[in-house]
Amino acid sequence: MIKKSALALTLCCSQAAVADDYFSLPDQWNTNAAEPLMLASSDATSITTMATENKNLYKDRLITANKLHKYLGIGSIGAALITTAMPKEEDGAHEALGKTAAALGVGAVITGFIFHWDEIDLGNGFSDPDNLHLALTTLGTVGFLTAVGEAPAGHAGPELGGAASMAIGIKIV
Repeated sequence: MIKKSALALTLCCSQAAVADDYFSLPDQWNTNAAEPLMLASSDATSITTMATENKNLYKDRLITANKLHKYLGIGSIGAALITTAMPKEEDGAHEALGKTAAALGVGAVITGFIFHWDEIDLGNGFSDPDNLHLALTTLGTVGFLTAVGEAPAGHAGPELGGAASMAIGIKIV
């Protein structure tokens, strides 16, 4: 038993001695060897200093699945609201923004199904905020699509109803 322990200790020590040739620690570990001892001290400034130094280890990604889903939904509401302020001209900004609102809404619903498929549980009914979000935002997108389909006849009701449903659905979560 003692021979095996001595052999294991010898192997570990020999590997540690040559490890620096093959492996290296991050630069911040090599520069301040006393830092682990500072964690054990009762000085609060060392802990605060370390917390502020390591605060920005990870950069926020510009586009993530959740951000894409969120901005598609918010963009559809924005496009729908701007649509109501535009003059109703043939092939004008009103028509283009209405189609944009519908397309963004469809994109938001599709990305919602793709990225949040595992969160859908219809067993809880509408008492689950995720289910209510799903129903209201889908209804909002259907309203946008209905308004685009009914244009140029009276289509303000489905569009405004869709925008309201989409806004309430987004606000819930």
